[in-house]
Amino acid sequence: MPPEYSKNTRMYDSIRVRTTSLKGLVCFIHGQALALMRKGMEEGSQRDINKAQNLIFQLELAVNRNEDASRVLANLYAYCYYLLENRDPQSIIAARRIIETLAGTFYQLAKQKKY
Repeated sequence: MPPEYSKNTRMYDSIRVRTTSLKGLVCFIHGQALALMRKGMEEGSQRDINKAQNLIFQLELAVNRNEDASRVLANLYAYCYYLLENRDPQSIIAARRIIETLAGTFYQLAKQKKY
């Protein structure tokens, strides 16, 4: 991949983050975490797994823990973080499945007008 493509991609992502809604940002972060986990698995890149882990940690920190459902969500993110710490393929796959499910849920919620 040419360096200018990577630079342009980063710039586009940066602009997209600054101009998106909160629900769009949540979907974007889940998608980025999934992409990094996939890339990390395919290329054996610990750096990408670490980046995915950082995004998941940020999602966990952003959860308002005042409700039971929110605490469960925070625990799911913490569990995914823990799975990625193991660094073995089965754990990474398990974390991906959880994040894929959450990403799909948030995407469906983002499509609804009342949310």
